[in-house]
Amino acid sequence: MIRNIKIFILTIFLLYGCEYEPIYSNKLGNNFSIEKINYNGEIGINNLINRKLERYKNIPISKKFSIKVNSFYEKISLSKDRTGKTTDYKIIIKIDFQIYHEEKIINLNLKEDFIIKNTTDEFEERKYEKTKIENATDIMTNALIIQLSQIQ
Repeated sequence: MIRNIKIFILTIFLLYGCEYEPIYSNKLGNNFSIEKINYNGEIGINNLINRKLERYKNIPISKKFSIKVNSFYEKISLSKDRTGKTTDYKIIIKIDFQIYHEEKIINLNLKEDFIIKNTTDEFEERKYEKTKIENATDIMTNALIIQLSQIQ
């Protein structure tokens, strides 16, 4: 018990001494702000994008953007077994960003696709598919953020 308390206190002092700070803290390290975002297409993907871009909205910085997002999701059967049951699916996610900045329109078209196997456990398959969609959307949103930070 005393050993656990000593380890806890030591950990606190070490973290405090090195000025530990979470990676995604609320620091404003970005050089742009998003004024307005319009979404069309797949609601689930749009919600993921909105959550990621929420921290960039309405920040008092002179470099401001308006964005129009068109998202598309498709699940295609790639192969079937002899009974006609699908064994492999191809998931395609397309996101088209139209960036409006100082009377200019910049188009950023991104596409991610991946193949998943059909399993007997539908719950696990849906969970895996959802995780893959979240990861792909996160990658594409990060590409948008990098693009926005590089625009002069």
